[in-house]
Amino acid sequence: MTIVFHSELDDPGEWLPRLQALLPDETFRVWPDIGDPKDVEIAVIWIPPEGALASFTNLKAVQSLGAGVNHLPLQTFPPHVRIARLVDSGLSGMMADYGLFAALRYARNIDHHERMQRERTWDWVMPRLLSSCPVGVMGLGVIGGATAKKLALNGFPVSGWARSRKEIEGITCYAGEEELPKFLSEIRVLINLLPLTAETEGVLSAKLFAMLPKGAFVVNMGRGGHLVDADLIAAIDSGHLGGATLDVFRPEPPPPEHPFWTHPRILMTPHIAGTGDPDSAAQVVAENIKRAKRGEPMMNEVDRARGY
Repeated sequence: MTIVFHSELDDPGEWLPRLQALLPDETFRVWPDIGDPKDVEIAVIWIPPEGALASFTNLKAVQSLGAGVNHLPLQTFPPHVRIARLVDSGLSGMMADYGLFAALRYARNIDHHERMQRERTWDWVMPRLLSSCPVGVMGLGVIGGATAKKLALNGFPVSGWARSRKEIEGITCYAGEEELPKFLSEIRVLINLLPLTAETEGVLSAKLFAMLPKGAFVVNMGRGGHLVDADLIAAIDSGHLGGATLDVFRPEPPPPEHPFWTHPRILMTPHIAGTGDPDSAAQVVAENIKRAKRGEPMMNEVDRARGY
């Protein structure tokens, strides 16, 4: 079996020795040195070159190197090709850490002190306990659940919302459109970790922001397509939202003239909330390759009807 690896973000020099050690009988190639395309049965990829996968006529499975698959042309894959997201303990832990960092920054008014420093203003603000800063997590899958648990363990009151009912110990869980307003009305920091689908695209919009309490903060760790940029800026400039932390954008990076770059109440980070660490993630990828080879369902396999 030939397995092709391609990613502009991940170093094959770190991944391939680990994968080869776990799968010593398999042949690995790094794009564009793929050999005969007909030999390729598995693709381990982030964003494939346009049209590249079409030449793999014997493709059996695709392993994404990201937690999402909205960057993959799912509609072009034959029905028999299995597709899996990458979810491992290292990635989930990093994402949860980022969510905790963002919540702590707002709970302790660090964003305010950053602005005061730029203005050379000494402004003492009474610190508050974390218990007075309720946090809500949208999306309660593996990563969302891990983030909610870490926040709760660190003293935040945490609630979560998902399209379908979830139960997580220590987390107040809401589900469905009818429970969304109640969920949003009770939180100070909203963290988005929903998958990006046709139903969730643009979910972070003026309609949703209006349901948040005045002064609430938004943290987008999902995908850039979740956010309506102009609505966020309008909600912050009107004083309804206190600010935002953004790790994902549409496009990435935003163009130099985009107002996010200079907005005093928006913190931007370059899609660094979490990434698959080769030491832990290679084991997940190797197991999925074994399953695909045997014709078995892969871990975190994508349901094409749902889009994730």
